[in-house]
Amino acid sequence: MTDMRMRPDPSSGYPGRTYRFYQGEKVFEFGYGLSYTNYSYKFVSVSQSKLDFKTLSTTDRPEHSGYVSVAEIGSESCEKAKVSAVVRVKNEGKTAGKHPVLLFLRRDHEGGNASPVKQLVGFQKVRLNAKEKGSVEFEVSPCEHFSRASEDGNLVIESGDHYLVVGDQEYPISINV
Repeated sequence: MTDMRMRPDPSSGYPGRTYRFYQGEKVFEFGYGLSYTNYSYKFVSVSQSKLDFKTLSTTDRPEHSGYVSVAEIGSESCEKAKVSAVVRVKNEGKTAGKHPVLLFLRRDHEGGNASPVKQLVGFQKVRLNAKEKGSVEFEVSPCEHFSRASEDGNLVIESGDHYLVVGDQEYPISINV
């Protein structure tokens, strides 16, 4: 195997590779696993639903660029922009179980601009008895988790809607650059 491309290439018919870029029909979703019980999720709280990086940019960019470089934002502003997300997990079944809770980021344009369709932000394992509820907290860094590599290799954050996703639940976060 010598082809190490991840992103799809429509001109050659290459479909992309991994859960981040493959857009074809899947047999199983990334993170799918068998269990003796079922789990449900709900976002209990998210510290910020809107992030504004427009005032943080120090260089002149065309207004229509639609993104800002992570380097322009700076580490101090990146630290302040972190988002805390608390997810409630409920064991819906009759059996106790251990379960990995996977938090993904999905962008509104789903793979456009050579961006991943979705990407794993973090995961935590919970152990819940039958019908028991528990909570997990994720710290999401927009400069790390919401960024993508631009064509010139720089990390950029795009303007628009981004979604935190766990199971079938989504929480929108709007970014203005």
